[in-house]
Amino acid sequence: MTSGSVVLVDHDQLFSAALAALLEEEGMAVDSPLPSLMAAEQALAQPPAPALIITDPAGLDRTDDGDALLRLRQAAPEARILVLSADLSQPALARSLAAGAHGHVSKGASFNAVLRAVRLILMGQAVYPAAAAQGLGQSPSVTTTAGDTQSQSGGADLSPRETQILACVISGHSNKAIARRLSITESTVKMHFKNAMRKINAGNRTQAAIWAMEHGIAPMA
Repeated sequence: MTSGSVVLVDHDQLFSAALAALLEEEGMAVDSPLPSLMAAEQALAQPPAPALIITDPAGLDRTDDGDALLRLRQAAPEARILVLSADLSQPALARSLAAGAHGHVSKGASFNAVLRAVRLILMGQAVYPAAAAQGLGQSPSVTTTAGDTQSQSGGADLSPRETQILACVISGHSNKAIARRLSITESTVKMHFKNAMRKINAGNRTQAAIWAMEHGIAPMA
């Protein structure tokens, strides 16, 4: 770990790599993403602790040894924690608060919204969805975010199908898995993805994922 750095803990390594690249472009020090709770605990055992941990508890190891967020908090008590998850239900938000997380933001939010939350949390604020903060009885000191409205084509004249496929790519799905999910052939997926890559000038899947996140395309679970 690097002092003052950001570390991502998420089983979806493509998503983590894309987000890490975007944060680095904003001048942030980002450690290598960690794919599991066990890997995170091993890394966090070595000082110094990072300034911020960004994680999606939904994809972390499911064990009988306690809540994943609580274990991360115990492993790095001085680090701030941002939960980046598709689950914005009241129980999920309550778990984040109970574990001492400093923010809970939709995984489908635009990169600008995530970046704003990261900066606020590093400045010492807490960031939770507005409606959730009210429902959980939070004080006015909690900064709330509505989660930016998503641009479904990202401004590149993408077709609805191309946008769907990019949403699946962000989520780490293979072409075969995308074809199965969208009930189309794998060759059709490859054709649409190739067209999307040409429109956004991406050379590989990671570049495509970075572009999609920057332009507000939400991951498809």
